[in-house]
Amino acid sequence: MKWGDALEDDVFVKVYNAFFPYVYRYVYGLTNNHQTAEDLAQEAFVKALSTPLFPNENIKSWLLTVAHNLYVDYVRKNRRLEFRENSLLSEIGVQDFTSSLILNETMTSALECIQKLPENQCQAVLLCLVNDLSYEEAAEVLSISVSAVTNLIYRARKTLRALRRYGHE
Repeated sequence: MKWGDALEDDVFVKVYNAFFPYVYRYVYGLTNNHQTAEDLAQEAFVKALSTPLFPNENIKSWLLTVAHNLYVDYVRKNRRLEFRENSLLSEIGVQDFTSSLILNETMTSALECIQKLPENQCQAVLLCLVNDLSYEEAAEVLSISVSAVTNLIYRARKTLRALRRYGHE
């Protein structure tokens, strides 16, 4: 057996490959900075690796909870965040340049609108609408009730509709 074959059978590698995009997208949506998102996502997986057993809950929501807590700690340590990069889904393969440009503009516009939401609404949208978590899972990640998540999503959708209708003021 080769060393590379052993890695392919490793549970951690499988979890990392399956869930890294979700963790990265969530943290990137909050920070809008590739390097910070990558660092926080990697740190979430390091914490997961240091846990001897995964909890008996949904691994995706558990990893997003770890990432959320790391983000909260990061914000506390760095009160002023720098938002520079605008390529949330730059790795999507699109065949022609025009389609790629349109997709990038659409994603950039959507991300800008989401980032104009209050922080708690932004987190709920990123968890439920971007990362496909259920309201129950998002409530667990954010340590709030399911009805509070429902309310946050409702208010966020209302705000996003207004932003789209009146432009990105």
